[in-house]
Amino acid sequence: MDTPQTRHKILLIDDEEMGTELVAQMVADEADLDFASVSDPRSALTAARERRPTILLVDLRMPVIDGFEVIRLLRQDGPDPDVPIIMLSSEDDPILKVRGFEMGANDYLVKWPNRRELIARIRYHSHAFLARRDRDAAFADLKLSQQQLLQKSQELETSQAALFQAQKMEALGNLTGGIAHDFNNVLQIINGSLGLIKMYCAGNERAAQKIDVALAGIARGSQLSSQLLAFARRQPLQPETLVVKKLVDDVSILLQHGLGEAVRLEIGPMDALWNVRADPGKLENVLLNLAINAKDAMPKGGVVKLTAHNVGPREFRNDPDSFVVISVTDTGSGIPAEIRERVFEPFFTTKPKGKGTGLGLSMAYGFVKQSHGHITIDSAVGTGTTVSIYLRATRDEAAHAAIRAVPAKTDTKELVLVVEDEEGVRSSTIELLEALGFRTLSAADGESALALVESNDDIDIVFTDVVMPGPVRSIDFVLRAQALRPGLSVLFTSGYVQGDVLEEWSGKSDINFLAKPYNIDDLAAKLKYLLAVQPTLPH
Repeated sequence: MDTPQTRHKILLIDDEEMGTELVAQMVADEADLDFASVSDPRSALTAARERRPTILLVDLRMPVIDGFEVIRLLRQDGPDPDVPIIMLSSEDDPILKVRGFEMGANDYLVKWPNRRELIARIRYHSHAFLARRDRDAAFADLKLSQQQLLQKSQELETSQAALFQAQKMEALGNLTGGIAHDFNNVLQIINGSLGLIKMYCAGNERAAQKIDVALAGIARGSQLSSQLLAFARRQPLQPETLVVKKLVDDVSILLQHGLGEAVRLEIGPMDALWNVRADPGKLENVLLNLAINAKDAMPKGGVVKLTAHNVGPREFRNDPDSFVVISVTDTGSGIPAEIRERVFEPFFTTKPKGKGTGLGLSMAYGFVKQSHGHITIDSAVGTGTTVSIYLRATRDEAAHAAIRAVPAKTDTKELVLVVEDEEGVRSSTIELLEALGFRTLSAADGESALALVESNDDIDIVFTDVVMPGPVRSIDFVLRAQALRPGLSVLFTSGYVQGDVLEEWSGKSDINFLAKPYNIDDLAAKLKYLLAVQPTLPH
């Protein structure tokens, strides 16, 4: 059924004025029929392109160009090769009809048909053309929608995979961080006890040798725990403003002999690099691990290359910050695509059994993420591997690190307040301190420790765990304690740093930190250093 919205655009091509007027009169009262005509067949193409008709009426007998040629041109070069064409002729000749259909006509009418018949045929052919056009447009839209849907589905799958990987890494981080925390506390109890036994067995060389073997095992366990904490982003960092080229040069000196004769070390150009803010010791350790991994990927020898360059805002993942990128590249066997995304997981390794713990790359991943940077890996089988570390650039100037001299061991009677919630660690630490000649007080939480500071004005040093239970956090306790006793020295310790507590503290004062598990010599050195630099406190 025709509606006012359906507009059938008619274009008549006829050189006879009478015929044009007749057709115009026939369709004049029909609201859905929009009529136009061309008397010169040579203008047929131009008129069709401008008008975009839905039905064409073409007279057969015209001078210069006949109707057959007009139809051929319209089908070949017209704006729409599928627009219906009705040929008009005064001759009812089957041969002419056949030829017209062969040229591309859709219908053939003998002049002049009944008005109702002409309008019916115009509407029929125009309706069919519009329906096909709408159908084709709908199919095109559907195809485009399907393509867009497929693209969106692929993007969603990629995003979901990235989210799943991030959630898995976060869950692994929480798990390994918690394990490392408990592990370090256990190691601290054992380490402290062995240190005391070694003191008590002074002069017994055989016992001392056995104790040293046990202490070496603890050191190995401590290293593994430190790598787990690095992956979990719970290692204590002490960031500084660094000159990247100098740090890479220092690392390359260590690698010159460590990579062996079969591996050639190359250092790329590093001109005009920005400074970065990171923990220098941890960053050096990461680069060393990456270089050793690269060496292990080339058992028959090859090249390890260290390069660095600047990346401006939005050049990487549309990130608004600037980065310095440090890359370690090898010419080894490469990593298959199916396992590439797993290489940062703890304990996952492609090395033969007994050749690696699978913690090197996971440690690098955790360090970079904890430093608010990014890490990427680009690898293909047979072409080698590149691991790139993106560290945020800073405008700060690098400061020269002060050398902290440790005073010689002397007898002391200073009072140390030990704040530790783990009873075994607390009692072991107290024994170590008393064996060193210190007097001690102890508290299991921040509230109790604050009460001891308020009631004891002769406390010289606070030795506190970073992560404390109860409503008073260790940092809040220290701030309130130093408000009561300005200049009071504080030594932090932890086997697990949660919530970037040390980073928060670094904005308030210098950090003095001793990681668990620590031995008696490390503890003594740290405390005696603090006493040496501490201003005289009123007692």
